Amino acid sequence: MIRVFTHAARCLRAACVFAVVASCDRPARNEAPGVRAVVEFRSSVGADGSGFGDVDVHPLNRAVLSALAASDPSLDQWQKILSVRVGSKERADRAALPLLGTYTVTGDTLRFRPRFRPVEGVAYEARFDGNVLYALVGRSAPSELARVSTAAFSYDVARSEPTTVVREVYPTSDVVPMNLLRMYVEFSAPMSSGRSYDFIKLYADGGSLVAEPFFTAAGAVELWDPEHTRLTILFDPGRIKRDLKPHEEMGLPLQTGKRYRLAIDSAWHDAQGRPLVRGYEKQFRVGPQDRTLVRTADWRMSPPNAGTRDSLVVTFPEPLDRALLLRLLTVRDSAGGVVHGTALVGDREMRWTFAPRDSWTSGAYAIHVDTELEDLAGNNLRKLFDVAPGDAGAIGVSAAVVRLPFRPR
Repeated sequence: MIRVFTHAARCLRAACVFAVVASCDRPARNEAPGVRAVVEFRSSVGADGSGFGDVDVHPLNRAVLSALAASDPSLDQWQKILSVRVGSKERADRAALPLLGTYTVTGDTLRFRPRFRPVEGVAYEARFDGNVLYALVGRSAPSELARVSTAAFSYDVARSEPTTVVREVYPTSDVVPMNLLRMYVEFSAPMSSGRSYDFIKLYADGGSLVAEPFFTAAGAVELWDPEHTRLTILFDPGRIKRDLKPHEEMGLPLQTGKRYRLAIDSAWHDAQGRPLVRGYEKQFRVGPQDRTLVRTADWRMSPPNAGTRDSLVVTFPEPLDRALLLRLLTVRDSAGGVVHGTALVGDREMRWTFAPRDSWTSGAYAIHVDTELEDLAGNNLRKLFDVAPGDAGAIGVSAAVVRLPFRPR
């Protein structure tokens, strides 16, 4: 039996509590037999540390929960016990993956905390399987728990003016290689997740929708940065690599010489449940495929002046991956210590600058380049992303780091 209770407030309307009739097998001393176990969706932050969007199941048998925690379940096992998906019993999304988050056991409570708060206007379904819970600890579930119980919930918030915009789409170049591997969409504030590709479309010249250009296969996880303000759009590697079936059947998503338009719909909600201020379009043209290694020998370095905090400038003969440039290049002094400062990427991802926190000395320095640094096609300093038999120059350096020494002038 499932009960759905409604919590109403001036600025929040949420179906927030679901009751599942359950008994506790051999309850602990402070538990009464026949007590109801409640599956509860939190609509506010609780004094017990619960947060908005948490799902609690309680009270459950403490000994069973303790044994479960001690067994260190895998994520898949946790999700078989308690999962939350986009959709509802009325409009179930069978393809929806369980929301990502953390599971904790405290006393008689099993709690799921989603990585990202629920989105306004989106229905969710909580699924609790007591039979799996007991089976994982080698016990038989009481009859009331030996089944799957589900309940749906959603919430609305008070309307407010949209404030979030798309700041930029990378690469910023007007021309990209035919075997482009990824793009980045950067927002001004944290965004909602789970349905991103409902709001991102790729159109070819003339307005035709490009079929299945991105990697969104079952099990694919949206690639967000920790702040949830930058989404990585990954083009389907199966269509890019020549030895894979999708490449043979569908070809590359992009075609040399054609123009494309990446469109981002303003209906996409941010983490506060508000739509974007406006939609966004990135137009670009496709050039030839890039099947060359990244080579630091082709880079040009402009050393700064000693005694100043002038920027060290490095320019590249081609655009490189912006996110990796900011993460995989470091400056070190003669003793190997990290030089702290601020790195920036500009000139359509063909220039990297570094301004130190403290003034440069006249000593020796070096840029340490992690050899996983990639160009727009996923080629790095070590190897090509797409290698076919007989490819010449497919293997580059073997070291994990390449040093580029310099001395301030």
